[in-house]
Amino acid sequence: MSAERMFHSVPSDPAPWMSSDTPAEVRQYAIESLRWQAQEIIDELLCNEDPGEELVRARLRRCVARNPGRPERALLEQLMTSRDKSGL
Repeated sequence: MSAERMFHSVPSDPAPWMSSDTPAEVRQYAIESLRWQAQEIIDELLCNEDPGEELVRARLRRCVARNPGRPERALLEQLMTSRDKSGL
């Protein structure tokens, strides 16, 4: 299965990983926490100045641009694309 097809199957709602009776405030906190963590990882990767990693950074920037305000989806897309290209 291609990374693109796998990525599109990932729901944007936390329903698969959080029970439906979870209070809305907790669900919102979980989503915001996930987004904050993903943004921290993205920021760390983009700060790397290793010239050999420029293509990876460029691909990550494109993922971020395709997913404005959704760093968790951008990071997931980057990871799945990297996995698909490495043959894992």
